[in-house]
Amino acid sequence: MKNKTCAGTGLIALDVLIKGKSDHNPKIFAGGSCGNVLSILSYLNLNSYPIARLGNNDATDLVFEDLEKWGVNLDFIEKEEKGSTPIIIHRILESPLNEPKHRFEFRNPNNGKWLPSFRPVLAKKVDAIQNSLPKIDVFYFDRVSRSSIELAKYAKMQGALIFFEPSSNRDKKQFEECLKITDIIKFSDQRIKSYKEEYPNIQTVLEIETSGKDGLNYRFKSNKWKKLDSFSIENAVDTAGAGDWCSAGIIEQLSSEKVNNLKDFNEEIIIESLKYGQVLGAINCLYDGARGLMYQVDKLTLDKMVDLVSEKKLISEISHLMMKPTNNFENSILELDVILKSS
Repeated sequence: MKNKTCAGTGLIALDVLIKGKSDHNPKIFAGGSCGNVLSILSYLNLNSYPIARLGNNDATDLVFEDLEKWGVNLDFIEKEEKGSTPIIIHRILESPLNEPKHRFEFRNPNNGKWLPSFRPVLAKKVDAIQNSLPKIDVFYFDRVSRSSIELAKYAKMQGALIFFEPSSNRDKKQFEECLKITDIIKFSDQRIKSYKEEYPNIQTVLEIETSGKDGLNYRFKSNKWKKLDSFSIENAVDTAGAGDWCSAGIIEQLSSEKVNNLKDFNEEIIIESLKYGQVLGAINCLYDGARGLMYQVDKLTLDKMVDLVSEKKLISEISHLMMKPTNNFENSILELDVILKSS
């Protein structure tokens, strides 16, 4: 039984996963930070309700097909002619040292034109959405817009934990409006480089700054930042999506606690939740794609992997636990020309 519910709004996209420089035979997944986090939460046994405004097109149909496989509720994803379904090319390459690296591309490789980009839910639709939503335990958002702020405010009034993962802080006024209603902010030091300088005093209950292979920094109910080292990864395949797994892991762990107010948590629980998120992110680096782990490992096996990684601190120790796909989901393999025909 799924006992907790997470709703969220933000980037939901069609990920086109390509290995190497060839544009043929891509793998197709639902993606975007919001799409990934809520899909992972459904896999981790939470009820997931993404809220989005996508285009009425083939790309959206592919997004829906993937999300449905994971039990994600699609009632609040609107298809409309003026909507937009972002398409992101996720290309996996190797560095000169034969280490995996990835890049995200936002132009059609066939003609150089920009691919469809994100459009937020219309603010005028918020009231109707709020009236239909179930009781929310956690609200996640990764893009700043009037609709996301109003939805977060509503969730906050209903007693939900608010998790904010901004991609930037360019709009200072709305960004600080978000901070006032947020319980947890998580951001990358590559995307928001000046947060510590701009906000020497803590703005939310828990603040998390991620630094890739250098681990993360956090501060909880105080102005003092503390560091958590990352888990070592050997034989990594693709590091994309590690941050989304980390976010989902933190949400899953905190939502499982009986304490409702984040201010009432003790720091030991916070640290364990952060480490759990880090472990999930590290394990996913062994697989292609932002959510590759989900297509190769069932939840029971993942729990065993997490336990072993937590004990050994070394991701290579879990290689013998890898197994074949268990959810009967076959990755969509389509020609890139077909995927991008409407872009």
